[in-house]
Amino acid sequence: MITDQDLPKPWRVVASPIEQEGAAQLDAVAGLETGLEDPVSWDLIENADTGRRLMLRMGLDDSGIVVTGVYVPGPGAIGIGELRSIPLAAIESAVRARRGQSDAAVQAALEAGPDGDEGPLGSPEGPNDRRFYARLALRYLRVAAGSPRPATDLAKVEGVTPRTVQRWTARARELGLLPPGRPGRAS
Repeated sequence: MITDQDLPKPWRVVASPIEQEGAAQLDAVAGLETGLEDPVSWDLIENADTGRRLMLRMGLDDSGIVVTGVYVPGPGAIGIGELRSIPLAAIESAVRARRGQSDAAVQAALEAGPDGDEGPLGSPEGPNDRRFYARLALRYLRVAAGSPRPATDLAKVEGVTPRTVQRWTARARELGLLPPGRPGRAS
């Protein structure tokens, strides 16, 4: 499922996902089968500048979420130049990043327990203290949602150095409790 945040300007979501009956018809026309083990969504997007609409079929493969089909509803033909300008790689990348962040947040919440956001964070009991790193991940994600420098801000709250928080978040990423960081961005 695609959101407006996944799309570069001037693209926008019209319907995500489209209704199931329409999706099944598109799959049938393309000769594709969709089962419960193959989660798929058809999403209708539009270029706000040109009015061009596309339907993207998003599915899973070994590398994660990918575009598995593109349908261009009429009217009018689509030229090769216009086809090349469709930001498929950027859309895939944004959807994967959002899904990774969501998956990591769910895993962190499960491992942190019901009181994961309460009390002082403290220090890890060792490099495999998953509960500590899960609690850290939840707090980091909460701070990161509203801060351009989440490690610095979290360090102030927890009474540690920003470098300590950076080390902890690196370990939380290794444990799969935080999504990958953005390259070249220190917090």
